[in-house]
Amino acid sequence: MPVTVHPTTRFDPAIDRLERLSGGSNAWYLANHRDRCCDDVERLARLRPGGRILNVGGRPYLFEFAAREAGLAVDTIDLDPGRNPREVADLGVKVLQVDIEDPQSRAALDLARYDVICMAEIFEHLPIDLPSTLGFVRDRMRKDALLYLTTPNFYYAPSFLKALVQGRSGPSLVAEWSKLENTGHMGHVREYAAGELFEFFGHLGFAVDSFLVRNSRPVDLRGGGVAQWPVRLLARFLAARFDRFGQELVFVLRASPEAEPDPTP
Repeated sequence: MPVTVHPTTRFDPAIDRLERLSGGSNAWYLANHRDRCCDDVERLARLRPGGRILNVGGRPYLFEFAAREAGLAVDTIDLDPGRNPREVADLGVKVLQVDIEDPQSRAALDLARYDVICMAEIFEHLPIDLPSTLGFVRDRMRKDALLYLTTPNFYYAPSFLKALVQGRSGPSLVAEWSKLENTGHMGHVREYAAGELFEFFGHLGFAVDSFLVRNSRPVDLRGGGVAQWPVRLLARFLAARFDRFGQELVFVLRASPEAEPDPTP
């Protein structure tokens, strides 16, 4: 059964400050991802107390503001820190401008400094070379370090049933690829199922320390006609009761001792 994330007020001051700094431009993201990000922070605080964390893909820095509230030591990389100068300045930390998929851009990253590499809701946005990118992380992180990776579940019941009804395989290709121009980063390339990620991570030489399915926000039953209510109620039931249909996949990975290093930088 999926884990349900319960809202907390612990991080409200940090999130309120971030909302004021962003001038409301991230209102949708903050409303829809605050509980997920706060849950990530709390899990990482338990996973490696006092550890140093590298967060891959900071914008809009919700994770960082919550982490600061929790007293976590976090460094961040982002494609373009200049997109959110007020937030970065308020954090008071250096946000490194790095493209984790670009071998030249990522070459200077010293992953061995960190106890945890965090890739929360990033994996599904990577369009270039997943094996090379994850291979780089595997080879450069310390052998006692962890990779904390979360990604949406392809079979999340509301999205999956909606796709069936609409005859689609996912969100609009036009909308997701247009984000490269409109926001500076890719939308969702695709979403993945748990089984294929276990296969992929094993192939790359990662051992799975732990895995869970998480629901971080309630299923929205508003909108639509009465005829859609049975489908919406079914979606909520499936998402709440069965791992196969939960919202997010949460992996804690470590580099397997048998993994062969990738010769590319």
